[in-house]
Parts: sequence; C-alpha cells; structure tokens
Amino acid sequence: MSFSSNELEQQLLETSAGQAVYDSLVQANVNLCTVSAEMVKQMLVAECKYRQTIGYDSHSAMAVC
Repeated sequence: MSFSSNELEQQLLETSAGQAVYDSLVQANVNLCTVSAEMVKQMLVAECKYRQTIGYDSHSAMAVC
C-alpha cells in the first residue's frame, strides 16, 4: 500500500496523534512519498502508547488512541 503525499497528509491531519506524526516527519525533513504505510502505522502506535503513558485523555476531541 502506498500513499501519495497529499493522501498521507490528509489522513494524518484527521487526528491529533496523526498530526503529531506528521509534524515529526516534516520536522525531520522526510519526503512523505518515501514513507511506507507500515512505518506510519508504527509511528501512530508509538504516539498512542506515549499519550497513554503520560495520561493523555483519549476521549478528547480528535483523539485517535
């Protein structure tokens, strides 16, 4: 499964965890066309685990975890 950079950007920006992953990729100057779906999935899982660890409210608006 591959994403165009626009599709990936739109999907990530739909949730707060996705926004964090997108921001990380942009700050690292990663070309979004080179990111696999599996890598994005792993990053989202890691972000959700981190948010749960720090007690982030998963019921807040736009939460994905």
